[in-house]
Amino acid sequence: MTRDYYSILGVQRDADEAEIKKAYRRLAMQCHPDRVAAGDKVAAEEKFKEITEAYEVLRDPEQRATYDRYGAAGLRRGASGGFAHFDLSEALNIFMRDLGGLGGFDAFFGGGERARGERRRGQDLKVTLKLSLAEVATGTTKKLKVRTLERCAACGGNGAAPGSAATRCATCAGTGEVRRAARSMFGQFVSVSP
Repeated sequence: MTRDYYSILGVQRDADEAEIKKAYRRLAMQCHPDRVAAGDKVAAEEKFKEITEAYEVLRDPEQRATYDRYGAAGLRRGASGGFAHFDLSEALNIFMRDLGGLGGFDAFFGGGERARGERRRGQDLKVTLKLSLAEVATGTTKKLKVRTLERCAACGGNGAAPGSAATRCATCAGTGEVRRAARSMFGQFVSVSP
């Protein structure tokens, strides 16, 4: 069976990279196995693989030129079918970002800051100041009022009443983070949220 990657994504043959990416994102969100009813997962998984394969070929100028000239058979390069160069990171990054910023592909597979043993920093502070050209050129000192969180004087930040021992939270085990595991066709994913 000959695959027409352009019709799979619903774009014209002369579509530019932005159109192809937009079509892929729309279809990926519609067909992702985690977003369909349980009975439709197998069909959605196949469709998701198909649109991801089409996107992987059409987004790469070299592979797209080969496909335009020789069709899908020209891309196999001795492979027994499917696509030889397949990168799921883009698909997962798009999907996870659209689910509410659960992190990118690297956060699931050890690339996150916790996996490297780094402490998580607080949010960056952003302040808008009006400066004159003279202040910028010569330098100046400005005083800012910044609200910060402080430890509770009564409990010292552990949440227990004075004179009683703190108990470990059953939900987060005292880490302040809730981990959720989900299985999919790509393996097991763990998302961490505060």
